[in-house]
Amino acid sequence: MQFFTRFFELAHENTRPGAILAFLNADWRDFESTPAKKESPDHAITLFDFHRLLSETGWKLTHRIECPLSSERLSGTQVKNMQDKRILGTVSRTLLIAKHI
Repeated sequence: MQFFTRFFELAHENTRPGAILAFLNADWRDFESTPAKKESPDHAITLFDFHRLLSETGWKLTHRIECPLSSERLSGTQVKNMQDKRILGTVSRTLLIAKHI
């Protein structure tokens, strides 16, 4: 999170009021091999964290847009394994648009 904090600070310092920042990302969770019930939210980085960082570094969130990924991203075998192990997968990214205030 230190990287993103510093990145948002630098972006704010080097842009004028009214500048727009577009940030495309997704929640990071340990879902590759961990069933959803066993995931630890303490080790996750979510869009709520990015929203908080943007606000704390002088940005105002103006839009949140869901951007689905191609359905070809996961093979049938991967989906079956995730279903069997009850693992949640990420099938979209979120575009956060913020304004320099």
